[in-house]
Amino acid sequence: MNLSSLPPAHLVNTQETLSHMVADLKKHPSIAVDTESNSLHAYQERVCLIQISIPGADYLVDPFPIQDMSPLGEVFADPSIQKVFHAGDYDLTTLKRDFGFDFVNIFDTMLAATALGEPSIGLAALLDKYFDIQLEKKYQRADWGKRPLDPEMLVYAQGDSHYLLQLRDLLVEKLNETDRLALVLEDSAELARITLPMKDHEEDIWKVKGSQDLKPSALSLLKGLNHLRERIAQQRDVPPFKVCSDKAMVEIATTQPHYLEELSLLPSVSLSMIRRYGKHIMQVIKTWRENPQPVVPRKNHRLSDRELKLREKLAEWRKEAGEKEGIPSNAVLSRDLVELLAHQDPQSDEELAQVMRDYPHHYQEYGTDILTLTKRNN
Repeated sequence: MNLSSLPPAHLVNTQETLSHMVADLKKHPSIAVDTESNSLHAYQERVCLIQISIPGADYLVDPFPIQDMSPLGEVFADPSIQKVFHAGDYDLTTLKRDFGFDFVNIFDTMLAATALGEPSIGLAALLDKYFDIQLEKKYQRADWGKRPLDPEMLVYAQGDSHYLLQLRDLLVEKLNETDRLALVLEDSAELARITLPMKDHEEDIWKVKGSQDLKPSALSLLKGLNHLRERIAQQRDVPPFKVCSDKAMVEIATTQPHYLEELSLLPSVSLSMIRRYGKHIMQVIKTWRENPQPVVPRKNHRLSDRELKLREKLAEWRKEAGEKEGIPSNAVLSRDLVELLAHQDPQSDEELAQVMRDYPHHYQEYGTDILTLTKRNN
C-alpha cells in the first residue's frame, strides 16, 4: 500500500481554519502529531508544518501565515487528549521553542516499539511490518520552508501522522500482553516533561567537531574562522555547514597558512570555497596573527567519583536486565533516570520512592534492584 490512496488532507493556513480544526480535535480522545522543519536549509531553523491526524481526517497546519497558534496549544496541554508521536523528542523541543507549547498526556510509538523489543523501531519499518504500508523517503531532506509547498510533499507529510493512531492501538495491545504499557506511559510522560525548548542557533566554537583537540593558538584562530562562517551563514540564511565544514576549519586553524594558494593544499577545502571565501579567510588569519585572542576554557561540570561509579553500575545493571527481558537497556530505565538516580544516590526505600515519584511503575518493577546497587556504592 502506498500514500496515493490517502484522502485529501485539510490545509490549515488561516486563523479561521485553525479554529475549526481545534474544535474538531477537541471531540477526540487522541490525536496523532508530527512536524517538518527546515534545519538543513536555514540559519535559524523553524517548524514549517505541523501534521495532525484523527480518525477520518488529516490536517496540515502551515504556521507561517497564522498569527496566533495558542488555540492549538490548548489541545496539546489538555490532559484528556492523548497526543501520539513517533520519536517525539525533536518535535517536542521545536514546538516548545517556536510556540511556547506545553504537552501533557503523550504516547510515543517509538518508545513502545523499543519496550517490545522490536528489531527496527523506525516509523517506516513498523508501518511496513504491520500494515504493509511503504512511506516515501525522498522528501526527508526537503526544504519545508519554501512556499508554496509541493503537493507531493504535502502527501508525504500527511503519511507521517495518518497511520500513527492505528500503530498506537496495535502496540498498546502488545504492551498489555507483556504488561509493559504502564512503563511506556511513564517514559512518554518523562519525555514530555524533561524535553526542554530547543535553543535558538548561537555561535559556539565548542560545537565545532575537533575543537576540543586543538592547541591554544589553533583554537584562537578557529574562533575567528568560526565567527566568519557564522556571519556568512546568517547573511545567506543557510546552515553554517553549507558555508564551510568543521573539518575544513580545523585544518585551516591547524596549518595556519600564510598565502591564499596554501588553502588548496588542504584536503577538506574545496576550490569553490576558496573562490567564494578565500580572501575573507586569509584576512581572518592576518588579523589573528596581529592580535591573537585567547579562548576562554570550556566550563566542564565534573561529576564526583562516587556519582560516576554509581552511574556505571546502574548502566551495567540495566543492560543486563534488558538482556534478560529481551529489550534494549533504555526500555528498562531511561538515561535521564539513570543520571537522576546516580546524582541523588538514595540510601533507603523512602528516599528511592521520593526520587522515583514520577516513575511509580518503574519503582515497583525495579526498585529493589536499584536500591541494592545504591547501597553497595557506599
